Amino acid sequence: MGQMYMQHFEYRGAVTKSEFDKTWGVANQAMADSGNWGNVQSGVKHHHAYATGSGGYALIEVEDQKAFEQYQLFHNTSYGHFCHITFEPLTDLDEALAPVIAELKTKS
Repeated sequence: MGQMYMQHFEYRGAVTKSEFDKTWGVANQAMADSGNWGNVQSGVKHHHAYATGSGGYALIEVEDQKAFEQYQLFHNTSYGHFCHITFEPLTDLDEALAPVIAELKTKS
């Protein structure tokens, strides 16, 4: 398994409907072509997307650092004018804390 990231995008402010549709058109075409919004053919796997009132999140898995660089570059050049984009690496706390929780359960 690769490194999991939570990608966050937050709209920069008011945009016209045509700009919104145009930008999401690029994003949706990238997803149709590659299976992810960064338009890379391999090395980054899109797991799920979540929408919010101010933007949204995508859960991605990175297997190849060069592919991730291309993924980020595509975002910056295609969507950077439209939304602020960040990528946060995730740690599986359930897995990391499982031994501690199991020990506490045995003491209860």
